[in-house]
Amino acid sequence: MIILEKPYVSDLLLEYLAAKKVPVLQNEYAVSNSRGNALHLIDTKEAVERYHDGERIYTVSENALDWIYANLPGSELVRKIGILKDKALFRKTVSNLYPNLFFKEVTLEELRNGDHTHIPYPVIMKPSVGFFSVGVYALFNEDDLKNAVLDIEKNIIKWAADFPETVIGSTFLLEQYIRGSEYAIDAYYDTEGKPVILNIFTHRFASESDVRDRIYYTSAEIIGQYLEPFTRFLERINTQLHITDFPMHIEVRVTEDDVIPIEFNPLRFAGSCSTDISYYAYGINTVDYYLNQIKPDFAEILAKKSGKIYSMILVDKGGKEIDSGRFDYKKLYNAFEHVLDVRKVEAPEMGLFAFLFTETSVGNEQELDRALVADFSEYLLE
Repeated sequence: MIILEKPYVSDLLLEYLAAKKVPVLQNEYAVSNSRGNALHLIDTKEAVERYHDGERIYTVSENALDWIYANLPGSELVRKIGILKDKALFRKTVSNLYPNLFFKEVTLEELRNGDHTHIPYPVIMKPSVGFFSVGVYALFNEDDLKNAVLDIEKNIIKWAADFPETVIGSTFLLEQYIRGSEYAIDAYYDTEGKPVILNIFTHRFASESDVRDRIYYTSAEIIGQYLEPFTRFLERINTQLHITDFPMHIEVRVTEDDVIPIEFNPLRFAGSCSTDISYYAYGINTVDYYLNQIKPDFAEILAKKSGKIYSMILVDKGGKEIDSGRFDYKKLYNAFEHVLDVRKVEAPEMGLFAFLFTETSVGNEQELDRALVADFSEYLLE
């Protein structure tokens, strides 16, 4: 069973849901965004019954969590979501595995007026409940903290208007800045609590202070190197979480001697259907693999994918309010070796012109380096 919700759903997913007649919760977003696909819509009563009969649930967006909280209160599903969605609770839950990792939950008032002399900079500050890098800051000193608070105060009303409280919460988490390469993992725990990895991405940054979601990429080499250590990492984490039959999008930092969790995003893979990069790269429909408990045969898949990098690029507006209708989408095709798909984004709250999926030959990574620092407003039509 699938819950579709704003801000975005891909044609690839809609076509799959229609072809396989996957039950889809009938809500306003699903009805108005089917784009001509004959979805198998079910009402709330049937959806609740299906859950209690053991049917799996997948969501494309954390905006769907409101429905789950309202209609499945006290359920095991809500317990699982709660542990992962609340980043402070998650840190507490796995703290036995990382006893030396600093973290602290604070209110905005405490950020304004509290004593911050003992903060072990550098730290990352982010909403305890958050999504899409909204309200995330890298802080290297007290001046950075003061500037972050000013920015929060300037934007908090807009965030409240764009996202429900289940997506952007009211407290913030200060946690140790972890130096190392960042990776994202689409995975699920099966019915026995064993992890099944469906894709591994590198999260590429422009600098140490960069916290944006701009470029994620995957390759046969990345999966070949990290499939086993990340599987062991997920096994270790689940000794504390005790979660079964559940999809997640996980972000980690890899240091010289450990894998450190950044966050576990519940009940979805990479947000806003950007998990589809797995299909473009490896032929893996991650939603289908979770719903039907399929485990990828990476030994066979990766043998045919050497020498290629598959990227998901968020073509953002740089924090500016710009009408997407002004963007020259055709120009993107001239800037990259092989464009797999360009998905126009019409949701203003996402701050994006498009999701861009590309294939790049190893040795041509400079096109990704350019995209990482690009000002995409240069692509605006006159």
